[in-house]
Amino acid sequence: MSVVNEAFADGVYTITLNRPEKKNPMNLELLQALFAALEGAEKQAAPIVVIRGAGKAFCAGGDIVEFKNAPNTEQMIDADADWLHRGIRKIRSMPAVVVAVVEGMAFGAGLSLSLACDLTIAEKKTIMNMAYRRIGLTPDGGGSIFLPRLVGMKRFNEFYLLSRNIGMEEAERIGIVNFVVPEEELEARLASLLKELKALPQETTAHFKELVNRALFFGLDTHLDKERLYVTEFAKREEFTKRLAAFVTKKG
Repeated sequence: MSVVNEAFADGVYTITLNRPEKKNPMNLELLQALFAALEGAEKQAAPIVVIRGAGKAFCAGGDIVEFKNAPNTEQMIDADADWLHRGIRKIRSMPAVVVAVVEGMAFGAGLSLSLACDLTIAEKKTIMNMAYRRIGLTPDGGGSIFLPRLVGMKRFNEFYLLSRNIGMEEAERIGIVNFVVPEEELEARLASLLKELKALPQETTAHFKELVNRALFFGLDTHLDKERLYVTEFAKREEFTKRLAAFVTKKG
C-alpha cells in the first residue's frame, strides 16, 4: 500500500497522506513520497493541488513510535526534517494554489504542513496543536515562522509553550484556516471552492505567491535550516528520550 496516493483530474492534483491506521504520521517514506507527489503535480502543471489525509485524519505529526524504536533517533529526525522542509519549500514555491483539507487532527508537523498551504478548509471537530513541547522538541516544518507571522508572537508563544489545543472556531477567527464546515458538508464545500478557483485566471498565481512569500515569509529558507538544526539537537537530549518513552507508554 502506498503511503501517499495521487490523483489528477479536472485540473486538480490530489495528494492523500495514506497511513490511516496511525492517523497519517510522517515518517521518511511518507515525506519522500509527499515531495515526489508535489514534484509530480508541478510537472503536470496542475493549477490546483489538494493535500489531505486518509481515514478522517489529516496528520498526527511525526511518527512517535518510529522515533522511539529507531536505533538512532537523532539521525531519523534530521532526515525527516530534511524531507519535510523540501516539501514545505515546494509548496511555497510551486505555481499552483495548494489547498489543505484538514479533518480530525493536525498536530506538530501536520499543523506546519497545513499552515504552508495557500488555503485551508477544515471539518469543524478538527483539533490542531503545536505538540512539539510535549516531547521536548522545537518546531519544524516552518511552524515557527508561519504561525507567529499569521497570528502574532503572543498567541504563537501560547500555542507552543502551553501546547494547548486549537479548535476550529478559534482557528478560523485567528486566520489559520479559511473555511470551517460540518463533516457532512466537507466534500461539497471543497467542490465549491475548487470550482471557484478554476473559474478565475490561473496566470497570476505564481507571482501572487511570490509576493505573499516576500511580504510574510521572507527568510523562510534559512529559518527552515535553523529549525532542522534545533530539532535535531534536542533529539539528542535526555529530556526528549524520557518524554518520548512516557508518551509512547501512555499512548499504548
